Amino acid sequence: MTYDEVEAVLSQVLDREWDKLDPPSLNDWEKVEKRFNCRFGDEFTYFFNLISKYVLPGILNVSTGKNNGNDLITFVYDYEINNGNWNANMIPFLEIGNGDYFCINAKYGPVSPVYYNSSEDF
Repeated sequence: MTYDEVEAVLSQVLDREWDKLDPPSLNDWEKVEKRFNCRFGDEFTYFFNLISKYVLPGILNVSTGKNNGNDLITFVYDYEINNGNWNANMIPFLEIGNGDYFCINAKYGPVSPVYYNSSEDF
């Protein structure tokens, strides 16, 4: 999907954000990619660059600028690694609650499918 196609989907299913939030900067992306030793796919980066315009409860942040107040992806990953039986390849990006997340897999990089990671599976 192109950037515009991703935005068209988001605009149809999510409410607009009231505040002006900062999308992830190039520096934010470089830090996250370095932290997980992987490159993210275009659609994933488009999604996170655009999500600053929309309300999506549970979405984690890449942006270290003005964001929705949810935790950073890297913070949640480190927390789960240190406090649970977390698969080190799984990168959480949407928190469902009770330790459940939607994730992508670092070893698959830009072609990773999306996974549902349930805390009950540990």
